[in-house]
Amino acid sequence: MTDDSLKMVNIGHLSSVVRPLWPEYPAFQDPPSEDSVIAGSLNVRLKSTSFYKNNEFKNNFVSGQTLVGLYFEPVIEYHPDRKTTIRGGVHLLKYFGRDSFDRKLPVISIRYDATEHFSLIFGTLYGTTNHGLIEPIQNFEDYLINNSENGIQLLWNYPNFHSDVWLNWEQFIKAADPFPEMFQAAVNSEFRLLDWKGLGLTAPFSMVFHHVGGEIDNYWGPGGTKLNLVHGLRLSQSFQKGFIRSIYGVQNFLEFIEVNPDDRITIPYGRGSYTRFGLDTRIGSFEAGYWKALNFSAPNGMPVFLSTSVKDPTYYRASREMLVLKYQFQRNLTDFLRVAFRFEPYYHFDTGRMDHSWSIYMVLDEGFFMANLKRKGG
Repeated sequence: MTDDSLKMVNIGHLSSVVRPLWPEYPAFQDPPSEDSVIAGSLNVRLKSTSFYKNNEFKNNFVSGQTLVGLYFEPVIEYHPDRKTTIRGGVHLLKYFGRDSFDRKLPVISIRYDATEHFSLIFGTLYGTTNHGLIEPIQNFEDYLINNSENGIQLLWNYPNFHSDVWLNWEQFIKAADPFPEMFQAAVNSEFRLLDWKGLGLTAPFSMVFHHVGGEIDNYWGPGGTKLNLVHGLRLSQSFQKGFIRSIYGVQNFLEFIEVNPDDRITIPYGRGSYTRFGLDTRIGSFEAGYWKALNFSAPNGMPVFLSTSVKDPTYYRASREMLVLKYQFQRNLTDFLRVAFRFEPYYHFDTGRMDHSWSIYMVLDEGFFMANLKRKGG
């Protein structure tokens, strides 16, 4: 190892993982990289999102709250060969105005890129917004304050098909533990049906299981397995020039199923429909959505979409109808640093009340080459 190999050189995004960029929250996903992996390289990757999110909610489903802080994730990556990546680091969550970190979690994973179209990951996953799920079944705030998933992940990415299959083991139990085993098993896929002169038609499909249970613990509370299904169509048109960059329409149909209901289950089945239209312009992205649901629930969904309440467990409204508006402005400051502003009003037809949320973010994603290590026998 020469002295030159010890110099830290900025090489941008280091990960060559086979992973698509989903249409949901693209500004908050780990960007896929075109960089080739150097066998034997030791790299450092720095990820961070600083956030100020003010939820002005006065409904019966979720309380208003201001989230202000950042998460910081420094990771060392080693590539013993061009297909294998070993990662180790730490995930830190810090709320401004508190002296200590609220979360200090290890980041450990092994990724194998079997082909240019398929990757297998064990350990810390590409989670939350990287799964590409829609808000009724995946709360965006998990990206800010619960952005650490661990388990197994399989990724496929082809020109006309991409898929993310994962097992997120949320809570491991040992014998006589007073809490239950918890995990999420899911798949999110998208099939491209048409791609012609900027006109695209895709068919998304999501299936998310959430299990609470276990056989060796001393937990006697409610448990079971809940299932959310999503299917639909997305039609989009992109433009090479002009003020409007792209327009799109999305129709999603959702289901909630209690897989193994018992006497304590009050909602065995529910359904929902989410219709959205949007456009991306030079001054930001605009979207209008119409949400209508009956008896809908989702363990990881954004609470404002659900029939059940996280604010008051005794409150329940079977029928939900809501207008959802979104505006986002994003600016890349450098190739590794970007800022975003979001404004999201929610109009509840049943009560005639308007809630809203506004937020600002600074997202860092940068990598450095540290050294070139030679394996024994390599």
